[in-house]
Amino acid sequence: MGSAAAAIGLGGLGQLELEVLSGLDDVELVAGADVSAAAREVFEREHDAPAYPDHEAMFDAHGDDLDLALIVTPHTLHYEQARACLEAGLHVYIEKPMVTDVADAVALLERADERELVVQVGYQRHFHPGFREVKRVIEDGRIGDLRAANAFIGQDWIGLHEDTWRVDPSLSGGGQLYDTGSHLLEALCWLTGAEPRSVSAEIEYASPGVDVDSALSLSLERDGRRIQAGVTVCGDGVELEPSEGYAIWGSGGRLVFDGETVRLAERGATVYESVVEGGTDFASLTSAKLGNFLDSIDGEAEPAVPGTVGLRVTALTEAAYLADEEGRRVNVRGLIDEAS
Repeated sequence: MGSAAAAIGLGGLGQLELEVLSGLDDVELVAGADVSAAAREVFEREHDAPAYPDHEAMFDAHGDDLDLALIVTPHTLHYEQARACLEAGLHVYIEKPMVTDVADAVALLERADERELVVQVGYQRHFHPGFREVKRVIEDGRIGDLRAANAFIGQDWIGLHEDTWRVDPSLSGGGQLYDTGSHLLEALCWLTGAEPRSVSAEIEYASPGVDVDSALSLSLERDGRRIQAGVTVCGDGVELEPSEGYAIWGSGGRLVFDGETVRLAERGATVYESVVEGGTDFASLTSAKLGNFLDSIDGEAEPAVPGTVGLRVTALTEAAYLADEEGRRVNVRGLIDEAS
């Protein structure tokens, strides 16, 4: 028997993800919700299903018929919408970041656990063949015990999103660090298999509350060992498309990944170079992450990006903002403990 799905957020990204969802087996798109009349009109035409101006009206009409919901809306709206979905007994897929407040993240996970519902966050690098290869090489011990890491991402983010909700902190929760930068922070922790322990930060703002350039110094921990990491996010660059890269050093070698090629230099060995192959386009990655979400609901797979990942990234991001504001190093785990 298939799953009945609802969609909250029917704008550009929401529509693209729904095109992929509607093509998956055993799922029926029942209804949608969006504040935009134009977006609702497109949804109804493309998916032959009703759309409502808010999720409350949608639940009033279809709440008893639904199994899951996709949330693709401005960041600060995620918590209220996800909480309402969980209250209605729905599994929830949320685009990144999960939420923009640590206490909200903790509350969502507690409610999901109480109701035995799946919460999954839309960080697609877990499904990208290049990132998966980096993860495999590290977990296979090819570069030994991890010692240090650097990660960067740069683009003309501020120019690209001028006059959109992404530069309105009441909707975005911040700026580039909560947007494309969120992918970078999540991927760094996932690839290294490490938990963020503390962070210091220097952040430049394009306008009040909208960060554009960030330099973070992180202390990560893996298997009781510390990993020193640096993160650079540039949102006022010259490139429209993000430029992203990772360098990870271990006791036995070094690994560098630029999004296209994995370069592995092992101690006493020649450099190994592997070009990424496989589906890296939007449709392939979205199909993989939504497919995993559906499989996790059916008990056929573990969620690749569970809500605990969303909590970790939210705590790290909020700790970075606090570190910059107060000019001190902030304990990331301490923020989670305070909110629990």
